[in-house]
Amino acid sequence: MKKILKWIGIIVLVLIVIGALSGNKGNSTKTTGSNGTTQKQEKPQEPEKITAQQLADDFDANQVAAETKWKGKLVEFSAEITNITETGLSFSKVASKEFSMAQISCRIVDKQQLLPLKNGQVVTVKGIVGGQTIGVIDVSECSVVQ
Repeated sequence: MKKILKWIGIIVLVLIVIGALSGNKGNSTKTTGSNGTTQKQEKPQEPEKITAQQLADDFDANQVAAETKWKGKLVEFSAEITNITETGLSFSKVASKEFSMAQISCRIVDKQQLLPLKNGQVVTVKGIVGGQTIGVIDVSECSVVQ
């Protein structure tokens, strides 16, 4: 029994070491300062300022081309709120086509930003564009720009 517990302990320890080593890869650049310490440098990414109509029209025209152009990009746009939910904001009637089904769903990171908002209010948001599913363009990591 002690032998089994010993091997289980060794396996758990090895898994912890592997997880610690592999979990610290890649999101930021490390530089060595003049005092020999390692510092992380992260450049704040500037959002591309667009219109909600431009985004919706691009997806209406060609979803594949629009996802190639916009997916993963940080954008900032203004639009009229049509729905406020626990997960974020929805913007409908954003495309230039009269009968377009395109909508933008913006998942807000800080839920406190939703409290003062009202349907029908025009707000400026920034977030990362995802894909489109059944006419809904997903924008994640959104925040309301003050």
